[in-house]
Amino acid sequence: MSDLAINLDNALNGVELTAKGVDCHLTSDFQYKYLFITVNGAMDVKIKNINMDFEVGLGTQPGTPSTELAPMLTAKKVDIVINPDDVDITLSGSLVAKIAGVFIPLIKSTIIPTIVDQVKTTATTLIDTTIDQDLQLYGVQQEIPYLAGVTFDYAQFGKGPLVTSDNLLEMTVNGTFFNADHVQPSSYTPATFNVRDPAGKQFQAFVTDYTLNTALESGFLSGNTLDITYLLQNFLNVTVTTDNLGVVVPQILTKYGSGKAVGISGKFTKAESVVNFDTVSTATGNLEVTIMVGSDVAIKADFQGINAVGSVNAKNGAIFGGLTTYSLGQIATFETTLGISKDALLKEVQDLVNTEVAELNKNLTAGIVIPEVFGIDISDIEIKLTKGLLEAGISVSASFYEAIARFLKFEAQEIRSTQKMVYAVSTPAAEEIKFLQY
Repeated sequence: MSDLAINLDNALNGVELTAKGVDCHLTSDFQYKYLFITVNGAMDVKIKNINMDFEVGLGTQPGTPSTELAPMLTAKKVDIVINPDDVDITLSGSLVAKIAGVFIPLIKSTIIPTIVDQVKTTATTLIDTTIDQDLQLYGVQQEIPYLAGVTFDYAQFGKGPLVTSDNLLEMTVNGTFFNADHVQPSSYTPATFNVRDPAGKQFQAFVTDYTLNTALESGFLSGNTLDITYLLQNFLNVTVTTDNLGVVVPQILTKYGSGKAVGISGKFTKAESVVNFDTVSTATGNLEVTIMVGSDVAIKADFQGINAVGSVNAKNGAIFGGLTTYSLGQIATFETTLGISKDALLKEVQDLVNTEVAELNKNLTAGIVIPEVFGIDISDIEIKLTKGLLEAGISVSASFYEAIARFLKFEAQEIRSTQKMVYAVSTPAAEEIKFLQY
């Protein structure tokens, strides 16, 4: 795709997407009969510079559960224009030279318009049926795999996606996590904020620390032990061994030797962890860590009073900030096969944290260059933290939307692969994540 333009039309309360210069390549077998002559062959069609114009209306529909609103799209216009001069057709097979002069114009005059009509029909059906059915089913809540009932509610707020009078596309969603097996009102309240920062970038997103805290709260209420080893293997293709862990706790190499697979799991204890956004932000928590080597519980330590304080912001393609407090607290319950005391373990791990954070602070002071995330270039992003609120903004381009589309396709496949869906009606949402593009 050589060019992509997005026009926000308030009168239609929708979005118009225009794609120019799209190329298409088709191959097919063919059979041509004329009187007593039959010619078989292959056809190669290259179409250059296809121009497509899609106009999509925005709205809402009952989701799953039906008490909440999911987005809905309506295909208002689907136009596809192909110039016959931009169509190159190559035939191969017996006697093609004798029929090319007749057959190629026939393809251009009959088959190409048929393809265009089919694409229009398919695109309209895809938007009005397939996509909307998926949005109805998956556009409200999703249980997070491996978290024992922890569910993210991102149902639409207000009138759903809309285009404002000054051509701003705005979508407001719930942004609350809850435990589907233990539904209850959250004890947290989100910060209030303006939908738009006039000094911000084209694409803006706002999220309060309420969202993170409801995730931590529901994770604690689930009582689930998270298999960290499984997640590392499946999502990062990383297998932890005694060699890796030996950098932190050398005694594990002494006990079990090199190259042994290590299992790591974690569980929230005592009370839910808490994050507070501000110009100087804080995080506190309690985490029980279990490390297995074979059938042995090599280490089981309950770290209570974990505490971190610091600041972060992003501008000019880099992340800045630093941590001023980074304590693992104290170890409460403890068991091990390594012949080490809990105080000695705490010191070893805290010393490593101190070393790593010192290096991190050094890099954050200079600025850490922002890498691509899931193939999406976000180096232009700006991040600002104020009381209870994280604000992010980024300039957008055609390549940004193309990368987003690829990521969303991958995520849709991941959601469909999740076999269990838990539908629960949460309490009236108190959180809003607001996305803005202008």
